[in-house]
Amino acid sequence: MQVIAGIDLGGTNIKGGLFTTAGELLGKKEIPTQAAAGPRAVVVRIADLVRELVTEFGQGHTLAGVGVGAPGLHDFAQGECIFSPNLPGWRNVPVTTWLTELLGVPVKLDNDANLATLGEFWQGAGQGANNLLMLTLGTGVGGGLILNGQLFRGPDGTAGELGHMVIWLDGPACNCGNRGCLETLASATALLRLGREAGLPVKEAREVMQLATAADPRAIEVVDRYISYLAVGVASLVNIFNPDLVLIGGGVVKAGEQLLAPLREKVARLALAVPAQRVKIKAATLGNDAGIYGAAALFGDKR
Repeated sequence: MQVIAGIDLGGTNIKGGLFTTAGELLGKKEIPTQAAAGPRAVVVRIADLVRELVTEFGQGHTLAGVGVGAPGLHDFAQGECIFSPNLPGWRNVPVTTWLTELLGVPVKLDNDANLATLGEFWQGAGQGANNLLMLTLGTGVGGGLILNGQLFRGPDGTAGELGHMVIWLDGPACNCGNRGCLETLASATALLRLGREAGLPVKEAREVMQLATAADPRAIEVVDRYISYLAVGVASLVNIFNPDLVLIGGGVVKAGEQLLAPLREKVARLALAVPAQRVKIKAATLGNDAGIYGAAALFGDKR
């Protein structure tokens, strides 16, 4: 039997999973990235992790390929990391060339948010949808697009940067240099900031949601405003792409229908009638494993 390794490379940790080509997860492991050691050392650690996965979970099987997801801008065709903000010194790093030399199998590289979307499409909440977009609400807002059953990257590989859609011209400053990007208003970080600005004694975004559940009037107002910001972004994307499905991932979605029910109502009111009637808005289901599923999907059986 052939197996595939899916790798999710982050600034702090490297997650890896071994899969069948049909998408069954055989086993997974996580190791520290040790990014300060430099790009080559990190790629060697990825190769070592792949070998460990095969030894522990793939005995007697053939490794068919390795998919790697990493933050930043990548040349998908060349398998090169052009730049990654979370990995010091990562400029024009030939990831796939190095890994192929180390492991002797084909390797593909893509953006981590793209692959989280692809993972949900392949084996998660996106199964059955032909056109979907995903927003991951965390420190920022990650995004990805599946159009006509294919991951859409754009000619420069930058498509899907949904968190940097400007929804308020004079809004809060974003790390990208603009103001009022969706991620400054609809990320978990933004929810925490809005809660503190309203005088709530909170240390994490989830506490704002909990206070709203407990009928704190300030928290209720903050959560409503937060969901309104998110709805503006989602409605705009629904109008542009006419998707079958919008998936919401990240820690904030643990609030469940407290977040999703009012979001659906606001999007239905803000979006054009025809695409609003079609689109479903649901929670992503693969959680922190979406990235390794998506990386494996680069070599997995097509749906």
